[in-house]
Amino acid sequence: MSFWALAEMIKAQAGVLETDGPEQVESKLAAAVASVVPDETEARWIVGHLRPLAGLSADAELAGDRRAEAFSAWRQLLEALADTQPAVLVFEDLHWADEGLLDFVDHLVDWASGVPLLVLCTARPELLERRPGWGGGKLNAHTISLAPLSDTDTARLVASLLDQPVLDAGTQAQLLARAEGNPLYAEQFARMLAEGGALEEGARLPETVQGLIAARLDLLPREEKALLQDAAVHGKVFWAGALADGDAAPRRLVEERLHGLERKEFVQRARRSSVAGETEYAFRHLLLRDVAYGQIPRPARAEGHRRAAEWLESLGRPEDHAETLAHHYVSALDLAKAAGIEVAGLADRARPALREAGERAFGLYAYQAAARF
Repeated sequence: MSFWALAEMIKAQAGVLETDGPEQVESKLAAAVASVVPDETEARWIVGHLRPLAGLSADAELAGDRRAEAFSAWRQLLEALADTQPAVLVFEDLHWADEGLLDFVDHLVDWASGVPLLVLCTARPELLERRPGWGGGKLNAHTISLAPLSDTDTARLVASLLDQPVLDAGTQAQLLARAEGNPLYAEQFARMLAEGGALEEGARLPETVQGLIAARLDLLPREEKALLQDAAVHGKVFWAGALADGDAAPRRLVEERLHGLERKEFVQRARRSSVAGETEYAFRHLLLRDVAYGQIPRPARAEGHRRAAEWLESLGRPEDHAETLAHHYVSALDLAKAAGIEVAGLADRARPALREAGERAFGLYAYQAAARF
């Protein structure tokens, strides 16, 4: 989704909910900007460039390729926020970001000055394959490369998570060989043991962290595993209401099972939800979501994507979810085709979603993304 992380920051700052109507969104954006930008002309200019980020159509007078102007408006708002109090912007997993977002973060770090603003980005080394010069040549910019954990640190991490100082020598030797300094592998191994997944004598640990996560999923009760897989269709972030059918009893069961999954550290509940009246959750790590999703048979995945799209549409203001809706409908179509099943009317519902997704990307001057739709 074009500029997704930035859009979520702006909407969170303005208090915009996914269920807000266009007039509410417009009002909240204007109020948020006015609170830090006293000049009315400048504030209106900034709001005009924020509208596409919040799922509203761009102002008519801003037509044409004005990406540089949009970047300047977005940056000036963030500088104004940092001028009122120190601000920290966190961009996680930036290696997954669209090119437009990478360009904007580059612009922000290069141009922002005179305010206490920290931009913290996490990424895998793959980012440097796309942008070899990332972060180079900028004032007050630092890159920290995290090396794999040593065997001593890996053992110490597992001991702290299990609250026991010593593992069986054979098990520990396997763990250190398989983990290769990956803290996520060590963490998932500890969670598996804590959940009763003790290794039988002579058993071998999974070779990859994905295999270890799959083993943890297999230890879950059937209902919890199915719920986690349903959530995985929605993405890393999901809402309890999307997993229930609206009836009070199933809704209570969904909440109880999600609480159990939270205690087992598969998911975490957000303090604030972006959907009014809904509890928001997120997978604790994207790999947890990916492995759960990968276990779903194709026909069930197709149906899950269709239901996810329908739930998003039920929130109203589909233009704000246009690219996500397009993803769900296209995924449902592709999976149904691969499974040799027919999904009545799905193509008819996918067409307007694709058109709106293209229009949203175009309104954000993300022309390559728009062309894909």
